[in-house]
Amino acid sequence: MTPRHLRIVAVSAPYVWDVIESVSRSGSEPLCVDNIGGADAELPNLVTESTISDRSVDYVLGTGSANARRASAVAAHTAGWNNPVSLIDATSTVSGSATVSHGAYVNAGVVVGARARIGCFANINRAASIGHHTAVGDFVHVGPGVTVAGEITIGAGAFIGAGAVVLPRLSIGEGAVIGAGAVVTKDVPAFTTVVGNPARVLTEVEEWVTTCPYCATN
Repeated sequence: MTPRHLRIVAVSAPYVWDVIESVSRSGSEPLCVDNIGGADAELPNLVTESTISDRSVDYVLGTGSANARRASAVAAHTAGWNNPVSLIDATSTVSGSATVSHGAYVNAGVVVGARARIGCFANINRAASIGHHTAVGDFVHVGPGVTVAGEITIGAGAFIGAGAVVLPRLSIGEGAVIGAGAVVTKDVPAFTTVVGNPARVLTEVEEWVTTCPYCATN
């Protein structure tokens, strides 16, 4: 039986290779769409966006960071790609009561707890853990090996660096940046960077729009 195809849009970053692996493990055949140029010529089934006439098919993004995923989603929406779907790696464990929204990517070895919610186009990277009743906002990036405990709210566009730990029942503000290896013991204000153990505010972050273009136009 021939597996169904799944388009991967925005493939210029090396992170796309992780997405390709997840698509393949799902039983689908990855078809890579270069929408801005500069893609690795070795990507499977690589075509330029201009050659695609039917953009009503399922697609996922190949980018990783919060800012890049929103920019890619906006570009895809503008270009007429109208069916973003979630991608959950076959090696991850996602609770049956959890919700994974359109465009979100759950990478290999991730654990998502009961009643958790993963927002639109969020990216949960390798071997991260998302606790029960935790709400991960749109475009959030959770880095490799991150531990997010239970009952946490993570605002849209936040970035949590590799190996960070977020303790229970905290709030991470919209667009906040948590440095790699940080241990977050109290709420983090929106559009600030925190680092260290315990995490402390280092600087402010330039504000950017974090709304999902698909939800905004529905």
